[in-house]
Amino acid sequence: MKALAFTVAATVDLEEVWDYTEREWGLTQARRYVQELRDTCRALASGERRGRKVDVRPGYLKCLSGSHAIFFRDLGDTLEIVRILHGAQDAERHL
Repeated sequence: MKALAFTVAATVDLEEVWDYTEREWGLTQARRYVQELRDTCRALASGERRGRKVDVRPGYLKCLSGSHAIFFRDLGDTLEIVRILHGAQDAERHL
């Protein structure tokens, strides 16, 4: 399994997902949804899930999880989670 690293922006993204989900759907749903996103990140690091290449930036990959897209880079022994963006967000603008 590769080491898993989150950029500051990806960490902020997770916090914002938590805040929005808790405000709109409650604490239980916020826990579930953020855990689902984290589980997807771990599955990517372990090789259980794979991403697709994206043209946004060289070397970036994307994997969908719920209503969000996880953008990441494979750095060899580390999988770097770059951003976690809602499907309605403009990835090119945020990456």
